[in-house]
Amino acid sequence: MRVTRFLPLLLALPGTLLGQSLSRQVQSVRDGTVRFTYAARSGLCGDGRDAIRTGPVMVVLPSIVSYGHSDIDVCFTGPVRVAIGRSNGETVSYRVHVGGRWSAADDATDLGVVPAPEAARFLLDEAVRSSGNNSVYALAAAVFADSIDLTPDLARIARSGDARRELRQRAVFWIGTYDDPSATQTLRSLASEDGLEEEIRGAAIIALGRDSMSDDDVTWLRQLYPRLSEKLRDNAFLAVSRSDSPRASGWLAGVVGDANESEHTREQAMFWLGQGRAPTDVLVRLYDRLSEPALRSHYTFVLSQRRDSPALDKLIDVAQHDPEKSVRHQALFWLGQSKDRRALAFIRDLVTR
Repeated sequence: MRVTRFLPLLLALPGTLLGQSLSRQVQSVRDGTVRFTYAARSGLCGDGRDAIRTGPVMVVLPSIVSYGHSDIDVCFTGPVRVAIGRSNGETVSYRVHVGGRWSAADDATDLGVVPAPEAARFLLDEAVRSSGNNSVYALAAAVFADSIDLTPDLARIARSGDARRELRQRAVFWIGTYDDPSATQTLRSLASEDGLEEEIRGAAIIALGRDSMSDDDVTWLRQLYPRLSEKLRDNAFLAVSRSDSPRASGWLAGVVGDANESEHTREQAMFWLGQGRAPTDVLVRLYDRLSEPALRSHYTFVLSQRRDSPALDKLIDVAQHDPEKSVRHQALFWLGQSKDRRALAFIRDLVTR
């Protein structure tokens, strides 16, 4: 009867107390593949292979990142599947998938479903210890885990002078995929720390530029702007270009028109204004604020990247009426590159007059 009473208590204990820790189970496999599965965090899905989506961020491990529309036909909400290659008692490879199923493998030691927080802690430690793509895979797999917020841990990695720079930048990127006030505040803290390297601060600034970027974020970056180097200002322009707020486009247009700014800064602000979500009419109105021929020449390129009628109309207007011959020629060049029928007809009419 004592055993009978004691058995329910044993069954109620966490799996890590009943058996080996996840780390020990992996290390106990000297050669072959160890695999395990755990719950994916909310908002995460994948194609069961290499592509993973979280919110507007699309990742193809180990290195491709894009924002916006996803080409994944089917996106499974989980689970996260991790396969670790072992050789001579050392970890030599990682494979990370979201969704799908394992294929049969004779040499695979399957640990089954493990608690997501435990998996995250194990993988985070592995990311710090590993190098190259193994580190990238392990860090991503940790961030994918459900029921744990790794923002403080990722911030510590980002600030660590002992960690590799690539890992630190990746840590900042993953903070940006947590859509909550704590993550935003952490990114702001990293972006404003004068003692951090520019690569880390720049990564934090870029990570603030999410599709859900608020006017408050735009205002905060604008207040930080005077303290930033030229390079970090470029990062700020990229970040706010992803906002469709008039406050963001108005700030960029203001920088472009400010004669007290350097030519490089004005060109970068103009480029990201064109690449971003500002309406084309904001770009069209910008022309009258450009007294310098070099800026107007750059303007023709920026305008050529917009594939709409207002941009084409303005480019034709510049080709006809700009006071500088070099700017008119540059506008004609980009009109020719567009392959647009109206642009080609305009050029043909010029040639045959």
